[in-house]
Amino acid sequence: MTKDIPILKLNSGYDFPVIGYGTFGGTDAPPEVYKGTKYALEAGYRHIDTAYSYETEEAVGKAVRESGIDRKEIFITTKLSQPFHEPKHVRPACERSLKLLNMDYIDLYLIHWPFGWKFYGYEFEGLKRTNENGHREISDVPFIDTYRAMEELVKAGLVRSIGLSNFTIPMMEQILKECEIPPAVNQVEIHPSLPQEELLTFCKEHNIVVTAHSPLANPGHRGRLAMLDHPTVLNVAKKYNTTPVQILLNWGLSRGYSIIPKSARPERIKANLTIITLDQKDIDEITNIGKESTIRVCDPVRYFGPDFDIFDDYKNTPK
Repeated sequence: MTKDIPILKLNSGYDFPVIGYGTFGGTDAPPEVYKGTKYALEAGYRHIDTAYSYETEEAVGKAVRESGIDRKEIFITTKLSQPFHEPKHVRPACERSLKLLNMDYIDLYLIHWPFGWKFYGYEFEGLKRTNENGHREISDVPFIDTYRAMEELVKAGLVRSIGLSNFTIPMMEQILKECEIPPAVNQVEIHPSLPQEELLTFCKEHNIVVTAHSPLANPGHRGRLAMLDHPTVLNVAKKYNTTPVQILLNWGLSRGYSIIPKSARPERIKANLTIITLDQKDIDEITNIGKESTIRVCDPVRYFGPDFDIFDDYKNTPK
């Protein structure tokens, strides 16, 4: 692992670089991710975050092979997609990711969302199937059954660590109560408009490392989600003579969790490795943004349909 990026120790015993390179993208994601991952590795990143549903695993694997860096020096996170929650689908899905990555093992394998969809095959097209209303079709597979199948991947040597993504505290409590191998990581949305203080405390108490996806909220969206334009963030950036992006990323690091910012631009990819020590007063001021107005960017109801209100954001909304 590169000496410049701080390391967290997972409960599975493995080192986990706190800054990773995120590879979620749109229609041009594979070529952009290939170039971005190559540059990220050159810049010093040793943690790459991908997912089967991103359709970028193959691009990540190619970039890693061409980097010339020893595979053991690079931490790869990928994720089990929703149609593969039935236990019999978990290993084939993992093996498909391994084939796309062209790797012998995955460092960290996460359940991408705590719900499953109807299975339409392992091809990418199966992830895009919807019902007549344009919504995903929910399956009735309990996530604990999916997780137990994930534990078998560790025993088989296909995966070194397993974990969760977008799981709430009650969901984690159930996993911890019934699992054999505790989750090493929970990857969730965290930014100043969604500071997740209670979840962070729970994970720290149970030795689960947290990774923040969407750490900048949604920088391409102008309006209420424009964290980069928030007066508090701008004032703190001015104090440290740096950019709002670096303040938001280091706000996350200062709170003790890992971050996976994404960018296709080499100068930004490199800049996102900058470590700044923030005063506690500044950390608290930024955290208070979310106490005044909580906003979720990655809304599963909006993305997938009304059956997926796992965060109870719509429980008081008339149907």
